[in-house]
Amino acid sequence: MENLSIIKNELVPVYTTSTGEKVVYGTELHRVLEVKSHYRDWVKNRLNDIGAIENEDFEGAEILAPSRQTVRDHIISLDTAKEMAMLERNEKGKQVRRYFIQVEKKYKAGIPGMLLIGKQLMALVVMEAQKTIVEQAISRMRSKRESI
Repeated sequence: MENLSIIKNELVPVYTTSTGEKVVYGTELHRVLEVKSHYRDWVKNRLNDIGAIENEDFEGAEILAPSRQTVRDHIISLDTAKEMAMLERNEKGKQVRRYFIQVEKKYKAGIPGMLLIGKQLMALVVMEAQKTIVEQAISRMRSKRESI
């Protein structure tokens, strides 16, 4: 996944991909959940616990750290991150789950408005195409009339 844009940065940064999917970085989720085990062990166990599928629910990522070392991370879908937070069964896990639900509701609420805008833009494109067809027909008729 490339070109991640941050859309919410309160509890856990939430990003959107170029396809509009909401995702989080595994290391950021791990840090916020205050998990005691090492990230590498935790993420492997949690992804296995929920039956997450690579390249569908998450993707491995190589991140260049400020120390110039390459660090292994995971880009995790919002639904998968929610499931991982549920498994923590502590106050932080509950807080993160509620936060993700809030983010999801906010962006789902914006979809109908975006669909309306999309439909209006499509109508404008169709009207413009029809206008072009009519203008071309008029031009052809003028050309025929002038050639007579």
